[in-house]
Amino acid sequence: MKLFVSLAIFAAFVQCVSAQTTTRDSLTHQNILIGPVNRAVIDSTTWYQSNSQLYTPTPEVIRSIDSLSAGDSVLVVFGSWCPDSHIWVPIFLNIADSTRLAKNIKFLAVPPSSEGQRKLTPGLNIEKVPTFIFYHNGKELGRIVETPHGDFGEDIINVLESGK
Repeated sequence: MKLFVSLAIFAAFVQCVSAQTTTRDSLTHQNILIGPVNRAVIDSTTWYQSNSQLYTPTPEVIRSIDSLSAGDSVLVVFGSWCPDSHIWVPIFLNIADSTRLAKNIKFLAVPPSSEGQRKLTPGLNIEKVPTFIFYHNGKELGRIVETPHGDFGEDIINVLESGK
């Protein structure tokens, strides 16, 4: 009986979480992620699976990020509907997965509308997605907005160096 009750509670929780994190786009008829999401949700998308191996960080990039990232965290604000997010979020995760940053990443999925984005990101001043916001002890170090300026790994290093 306890097992049945536990399974029922778990099923209700999964339904509740699913309902809160997706919406249906009326134009494209695609599910769009909305709000905080976990890594497993991103890993299960076709765009993540297709693009996660597009960039392989060098050992030097990994060492540099690791030497700079103690106590740092990252908020990734992205759109599951956004082609730039489809490319850059998987590449970022491929880099971060080899570093200490991997343990300190949070994800916030936003809708396509500017109004919806503002409601979900008050005070963050999100202008374009994806936006990767790097923090040290809760204070923003810097961000990478939409696309990196050069090599993504080097851009991460530059942000981490600039804030310390």
